[in-house]
Amino acid sequence: MRRLIHTIFLVAGTSIGAGLIALPMTVVNLGCGAFIGVIAVMVWLAYQSSYMTAQLNVAHKMPASIVELSRQHGGKALFAVTLSSFYLLFFGLLTVYFSCMADTIGTFCGLSKTSSVVLCGCGLLLLLSLQTRAFSNLNSVFVLMLLAVIAVAVVSIKHVSETVTTEAVFQADEWVKMVPILFTSFGVQGSCAYFCSYLNNDLKRLKTALWIGLGIPAVIYFLWTLCCLDTAASYDAEFFRRLQVHQISVGELIRFLCESSSLPAMGVFLKLLTLFAVLTSTIGVALGLLQPLQAFLPKTVSKCVLCFVPVLINLTIAEAFLKVLSFGGMMLAILAILVPYKLLKPMGVQKTFAHRLCFIGGLTVVMCELLTVLFG
Repeated sequence: MRRLIHTIFLVAGTSIGAGLIALPMTVVNLGCGAFIGVIAVMVWLAYQSSYMTAQLNVAHKMPASIVELSRQHGGKALFAVTLSSFYLLFFGLLTVYFSCMADTIGTFCGLSKTSSVVLCGCGLLLLLSLQTRAFSNLNSVFVLMLLAVIAVAVVSIKHVSETVTTEAVFQADEWVKMVPILFTSFGVQGSCAYFCSYLNNDLKRLKTALWIGLGIPAVIYFLWTLCCLDTAASYDAEFFRRLQVHQISVGELIRFLCESSSLPAMGVFLKLLTLFAVLTSTIGVALGLLQPLQAFLPKTVSKCVLCFVPVLINLTIAEAFLKVLSFGGMMLAILAILVPYKLLKPMGVQKTFAHRLCFIGGLTVVMCELLTVLFG
């Protein structure tokens, strides 16, 4: 039971991350009913793709990353696609998470961005050096703290109870941009090998952990997004209008929520919210990347590469928040859906209707990002 609970918290913590900031900015013109619908679809897609990867691990008889499974059971072309998608996705996400954490730490402590980013790398290296049990306990504590901070934030931010009505209509291009970002917001598939290893390839317990672990961020994303949009519409009509036409940056959104709070200390809570949301996601992503790195690098070297490549990227390249998340959605769809689907037959796993439906969902995510890149 203890391992099941820790896995649930790890799934939930990995999911809850940048979506807390990205979704209010992305779905602002989407109606409440449609928002519930797309969240339900994305939860199912995240569950099905995660379970598909777990089935491959069980068929392999020992936990292995999708990169290793592709190398052993796929052709050279599939392995090349898998490997490139894997590293682009995970190092990209870690770069974004480090950037978010560095901004929060810099605001708290007055450190420069360089010092804050290096501190993030050292902190992650320290976490990954802990024993498995201590690491799992600490991650569960982080997730519980995250949930507590979210609860305080939702209760304390000023908002009105009635449904917000707007004149804006969710345009077709917004649908295309929203899909990859929302899919990335529920991304846990890269850590499935660790989940399988931790639960000893018990698919029944893994199903339970995935459904509960993905259900937690679904509820949180829905309540948090409605709270943010309700607050914006009732507190500052001009700000809400700018949010509807996507002219608001991440920093402006956080600042607005701090100023609109009924608690003077809400600014601190929102900084903690950002910090713990990103920290729990960083841990999950790091676990998913660590195992394949250790396949061809010594353990200590792989941890250093994992922790300090994002530091170097952050110190040399400035990435756009939503664009990176959207691109990550396409890489995640390739890595977590298209590649596992192609491996089902070679590894002796029977394809089902759910697998085929999941494959169509993955193609949709990829097409949405390609359309965004081609037509803006």
